[in-house]
Amino acid sequence: MTRFSAILVGNELLLRHAADLMRARGHEVRAIITRNPDLRAYATSHGIAVEDQDAAPLTAPDSDWLFSIANLSILPPETLARGRLGAINFHDGPLPRMAGLNAPVWAIIGGHARHGICWHLIDGGIDEGDVLVRRDFPIRADDTALTLNARCFAQAADSLPELVEMLETGDLRRERQDLGQRSYLPKAKRPEAGGLVDLSGPAQRVVDLVRGLDHGAYWNPLAEPRLALPGGRVATVTQADLVD
Repeated sequence: MTRFSAILVGNELLLRHAADLMRARGHEVRAIITRNPDLRAYATSHGIAVEDQDAAPLTAPDSDWLFSIANLSILPPETLARGRLGAINFHDGPLPRMAGLNAPVWAIIGGHARHGICWHLIDGGIDEGDVLVRRDFPIRADDTALTLNARCFAQAADSLPELVEMLETGDLRRERQDLGQRSYLPKAKRPEAGGLVDLSGPAQRVVDLVRGLDHGAYWNPLAEPRLALPGGRVATVTQADLVD
């Protein structure tokens, strides 16, 4: 087994799981680059160099690999270059079909039956690099943006040992993306009519819209589903279910 060093970039607890796994397997986490104060505290408590993702210049030493984990910001070339052997990104959607942001949201709104996650090399355009590990799973009838995001993170944690083993052996099973099948979800993409519920359409479409925009108590980056009421009033819709 070849041991490697790593720099981790991201802002969710999935990054902490990755750091724990790598360190437990004898690898060196040289730096964590984050905006999350809990992850900063974690890095400090474990003697790992920590850097503010919005600060410049970044000062930690280079590493063999750089990992972008639950990181929604495009990394500049000078940051990516700190991974001497390459950079790897976790993406919460199936590639190349759902590149970009908020893939779980759009999968539910689009009525997709299945979803997926990928670990891929950062190379070329956004989310265009070769896929190293992917997972595919069904979307449940009661999934919301909150639950599907959580399931994506669980799949990422479950598949991470496979990715680490690839790096340990040097056997990268690279799957080139068919970019002819690519679609891209930009950050500015929003539901039609700003999330206004159309009750004249199919009931399933209404349910998919409401569940796809349901982030529970967490920040909603897109829009809240709304219902137009008589007298020019508007109500926020928090739940929708199919009935006979």
